[in-house]
Amino acid sequence: MVLVLVLVVMTIMVFGWRLLMRPPAGIHARVPRRGGVAVLRPPRGRNVMFAGLALAPTLILVALLVKAERITEADQSGVALAVLLIGIGAALTVSCFAAEFRQKLSVDTDHLESVFILTTLKVRWNEVERIRWNPGSRWFFMVAAGAWLWVPADFDGIADFAELALSALPPAVLGASQETRQELEELAHAGERPAVRALRP
Repeated sequence: MVLVLVLVVMTIMVFGWRLLMRPPAGIHARVPRRGGVAVLRPPRGRNVMFAGLALAPTLILVALLVKAERITEADQSGVALAVLLIGIGAALTVSCFAAEFRQKLSVDTDHLESVFILTTLKVRWNEVERIRWNPGSRWFFMVAAGAWLWVPADFDGIADFAELALSALPPAVLGASQETRQELEELAHAGERPAVRALRP
């Protein structure tokens, strides 16, 4: 019975995941700025979905261990592996739930500050050494001050990020990839009001 319920939950999550992976509609391309700072966040529920996808197989392993009637000495290595996988699954589940509330990227004209579960990275725009657009994964990959940073295009406030990146990134970094610059320009314009876009040549 437990296995059936877990499989049903996994099926629901798979279809929910496909809905979440649809291209963003641009409704939240802009976010209110406070003190000149725009705070980007992933779509609500995205990390909860990740948590669910990690939890489902973990529950299956737990159910299998609980239902095991007899464990022989030869099964000890398999049991140890199952326990290890359960621990990893539990850690991933907790991490994804925490990311739902913690994950954010704050940007202004001078800095970027990325906050994940337990880590915080703060760099200046002029410390960015490279930025590249990945059309397959739909995110920007950045190297700054020796650290790596990913900025998905479906984050709320992505138009604010694009606008600030275009104005604050070092010219050499911005000009190193025409594809990246073009994507930043498109995202920045996508967040404008229709009347403003209509005035552009």
